[in-house]
Amino acid sequence: MIEITFLLNEDKLGLYALQGTNKLAKFKVHETLQRLSFLPPHFIMAISQKKPLIYLWNMSQDSSVQKYVLPGLPLSVAASPCGAYIAVGIDNTIRFWHLPSGQLINTVSSHYQKVTSLVWSKDSRLLISGGYDNNVNVWEFHRIVKDQTTVSPLYTFTNHSMPVTDIYCGFGGFKSRLFTSSLDNTCNIYDLCSGKIVVSLEFPAPIFKLLVSKCESSVYAVTVSTEVYKVSLVSPAEADVTKQMKVFIKCPNKITSCCLAEEDCAIILGSSQGDLMKYSTTTGQVLPFSFKSRSPVDDILSVTVPGYKRNDKPVPFPFQQPLQRALTGLQNQCSLLLKPRHEPVQFVSDYDFLALVKEAVDEDKGSDNVSELKDKVGELTALSEKLVQFATDQLIGS
Repeated sequence: MIEITFLLNEDKLGLYALQGTNKLAKFKVHETLQRLSFLPPHFIMAISQKKPLIYLWNMSQDSSVQKYVLPGLPLSVAASPCGAYIAVGIDNTIRFWHLPSGQLINTVSSHYQKVTSLVWSKDSRLLISGGYDNNVNVWEFHRIVKDQTTVSPLYTFTNHSMPVTDIYCGFGGFKSRLFTSSLDNTCNIYDLCSGKIVVSLEFPAPIFKLLVSKCESSVYAVTVSTEVYKVSLVSPAEADVTKQMKVFIKCPNKITSCCLAEEDCAIILGSSQGDLMKYSTTTGQVLPFSFKSRSPVDDILSVTVPGYKRNDKPVPFPFQQPLQRALTGLQNQCSLLLKPRHEPVQFVSDYDFLALVKEAVDEDKGSDNVSELKDKVGELTALSEKLVQFATDQLIGS
């Protein structure tokens, strides 16, 4: 496996390997781009800041590019982890396309201001959106595909008081945790299973980018100036979290872009002076890697691929169909194709599960093992209570 960094500045898209300053390829464009995204298995996507266009590059060819025309100026874009669908934020709406066919799946609108952030869950079943209206919406993708009428979000979080700047969705689908940042200096963590906020972290400065380790043990808040703050989520006491609000990394120039290395070993920062630097996620010290660009670094993306081999021969793009601007009569066929295998699972807590077991045992009057099952349920209940008490004692430090 090889880790590759994609660097986007004002006039060029550069492709660099993190093992050194080896430049693998350089993609030239003639306008300002933003929002780098990885489209599996080997495509890089970005949107134009001034034109209604999406650009798609093949990693192995620096001269091959595919353009998609959009019905409006895009502000955010996200490709599903499966690589078949994209979500694009245009004004206050979100549009979903099926890339292989170019079909417009649906258009949803729940924000009343521009949509600035879009993130898919790791299993492609949820899409999370944030906007200038300070709201964060969680959408179920199977409902977006199935319902052609107005679709309402699963959750709407209104805890931020200023525009949402970044979103991160952890592993686990409906059981994952959601991280959001805002210009109101806060980072909120939500539980998607219950739809409730878990904790709200307040920092000394506005946050424009949020980096979360894969095991979700550490949060790195990148401010709009030159500081990066680190918070550990495995601290046993809440008081320790507030003490951690100290500068973890101090960049010599204003930070304009950042990303977390795939192995969580380093933070890659791009500055307004064109510097690209790596910092250790353990100590915050500068690592022996640096690269200098001629213009400010607009965006950075780090991905891990099985290997990289440059191909000078023209290779056709697998997505040749233009993106449609309206729903067509073929939408029903596309909906059947995109229908999920399973409906969302309704999760229950351990105590609810024990209650269901008790109810099932009480109804089974004719069984000879009723008393034995009741004893087992009693033992499990007592053990569960002891485990909860032990975990509580450990968290409060007693």
